[in-house]
Amino acid sequence: MDYKIRVFRGFGSRDRIYINGQVARGRADRQQHRAGDSKSRLWGRIRYALKLAVSRRLPGCRLRISCAGTVTETQSDSHGHFSVSLRVTDQEVHTPWQSYRVELLEPTGPEPVAAEGVVLIAGEKAKRIVVSDIDDTIIYTGVANKAMMLWRLFAHSARKKIPFPGIDAFFRGLHGGADGREANPLIYVSRSPWSIYPVLEEFFEMHQFPSGPVLQLREWGVTWRHPWPRRARSHKARLLNRISEMYPAHRLLLIGDSGQRDPELYRDFASHHPGRIDAVYLRDVGSNERRTQELAKIADTLAELEVPVVITDDTSQMAQDALGRDFIQRSDLIASREGAASQVK
Repeated sequence: MDYKIRVFRGFGSRDRIYINGQVARGRADRQQHRAGDSKSRLWGRIRYALKLAVSRRLPGCRLRISCAGTVTETQSDSHGHFSVSLRVTDQEVHTPWQSYRVELLEPTGPEPVAAEGVVLIAGEKAKRIVVSDIDDTIIYTGVANKAMMLWRLFAHSARKKIPFPGIDAFFRGLHGGADGREANPLIYVSRSPWSIYPVLEEFFEMHQFPSGPVLQLREWGVTWRHPWPRRARSHKARLLNRISEMYPAHRLLLIGDSGQRDPELYRDFASHHPGRIDAVYLRDVGSNERRTQELAKIADTLAELEVPVVITDDTSQMAQDALGRDFIQRSDLIASREGAASQVK
């Protein structure tokens, strides 16, 4: 029987590194997906996403992980997912990317099974960690309409996923910082399933988003017997806490949208981690009167915690605020505005 290990880009610092991935039955097929994404028919893309979503994950697998001179062992969980947080030494870590290797120890197949990945390391010049949602923050998905959201999520290829105007230039600016050389890590956190990782990866590379990308998605736990995603309300909160712990010397810049629970999540994080947030930027995706009042209360609470907050449907307004706080350069604001103008045309 064939086994495969899927590894994802991790993140970390010079002394701590976070790595995760999955173990499943079958042969690695990522290149087939990327090669066929723009050419294959819609049904082919849907079949591929479904195949990944319901592929037979392997729980209880024993794995050896090697990174930056540190070796450890772990086991995959009930969904075949594994994750480790490693302590490493300064002498062994390379910036901005550190390689790692995962080997399957048990069960054994006809041939050894291993995979190699990379970890994004925050450099000495990095001043903040940018943590951003994806759906309705960077890419329009319309989460308010669940049926259309799922259609766009699985049926749209990377080329059909359109970023909000100017967002790519804005994120390049946040990565570069005030002098263009800060190389601030960008980590994208989403409740989307790991099965669309290749599509999102291609999307971010196609639009020249910086640093990777480092995508932290979630396990939906979908099987043929249980076709509905399992609930995971605390998914983003756990990841946000992990990122905060991984970078105790850095402040965070949090970006999300008004449509789901990002505002509440960021408010609660700010309450429990005073002094750790540089600013909160929320894309306004349209709100009813009740939600508008809720957002106003959240903004007031963040203001009391001395956390700047911008709620807008215009990326350039976020960029304007970021320029005033020395998060980006003026050229980045201009590029974001020009990108927005060209996309509107």
